[in-house]
Amino acid sequence: MKHSLILLAFVLNSVATQAQKLTLSPLETVQVKESNVYWKAELDSKSEYTIINSTSIAVMNASFPMEKNVTKQISFKLRNGDGQGRTVNGKVSGVVDWNGQQFYTAELEIGINLASRWEYRKVNCVLADLSEHEHKLIIGENWLGDDIEVK
Repeated sequence: MKHSLILLAFVLNSVATQAQKLTLSPLETVQVKESNVYWKAELDSKSEYTIINSTSIAVMNASFPMEKNVTKQISFKLRNGDGQGRTVNGKVSGVVDWNGQQFYTAELEIGINLASRWEYRKVNCVLADLSEHEHKLIIGENWLGDDIEVK
């Protein structure tokens, strides 16, 4: 009997979790708080990372290898697809390999309008030059989590 109750609780929890999952389209308008502008972002559940169009990246008192710069101050320019953006200052949160190259990451607050309310999540974003890509912001699994599905 005790095992049946545990199994029932597990099943009900799984169903409740599924019911709470939100479905979003592969293209959404988002706001990057630090840039104070809106972006047309590609939501990619196959991407592990959130990648943002960044140029003019400068780390204060930079060292080599790149990993030695984690927690140092960083400055970079963000530009959306319309050319709007600004220079942002933050801290290097890590170094990742993406598309065969190493890039710095910085924590940014990104919001998506979910059911008539903006939800912001702080995530480590890969600072990469996406000028040749169609979309200048790719939202990955580290923002989407388990509660958002892309269809």
